[in-house]
Amino acid sequence: MPHNTISSAAATTLPIIGIVLGVANWNARPDAAVAWAAAIVMFLIMIGVLRRWRRAVHRSPGAAAAIRSFASVTSSVVFGALMMVIPLAVTLAGAYGVVDDPDSGRRASMIILGAYLVVTGNALPRMLPPPSSMPSDGARVQAFHRLAGWTWVVCGLGYVIAWLALPIGVAEPVSMAFVLAAMIMTIVQLLRLRKPRQHAQA
Repeated sequence: MPHNTISSAAATTLPIIGIVLGVANWNARPDAAVAWAAAIVMFLIMIGVLRRWRRAVHRSPGAAAAIRSFASVTSSVVFGALMMVIPLAVTLAGAYGVVDDPDSGRRASMIILGAYLVVTGNALPRMLPPPSSMPSDGARVQAFHRLAGWTWVVCGLGYVIAWLALPIGVAEPVSMAFVLAAMIMTIVQLLRLRKPRQHAQA
């Protein structure tokens, strides 16, 4: 419950902070008004989505599926807002001469994205259909859940390390290679999991 409360508070607060930063950047650099307007619109969409899901949870407070969905939406809003708030803050700081490195905001955003992949990978086994839904292959489904989770956790860690340690020109292709490898591995394992079921139905 404390984690959910903190996550919900962050999801509520970060888009508002983002809107303030967007307006401040607009004031500091009006030549990029389209970019600031787009960022503000994105934050408003996040606020709208969050309010819609809150109303859905209030209408059915005992529904476990609605609560899980709201928790997922909240986490997505937090990570999405962070990925936009940090570059906006760094850009604003750069406009006033506080930050010298213009790439630090992008690097921070990519590190947050990698952390999101780690968190998603850790939660993935609980998000997939339960092994009991495939009683004949329950053990194999459970193994797939674990492998998919670990695949994305490792992918996220590699992503974070790449953006922490490598120059931006190198970090970008390396991090994308981690994501591509994780996608291929997950798809291959999913196809292997489904193949015996297709034979059994035939």
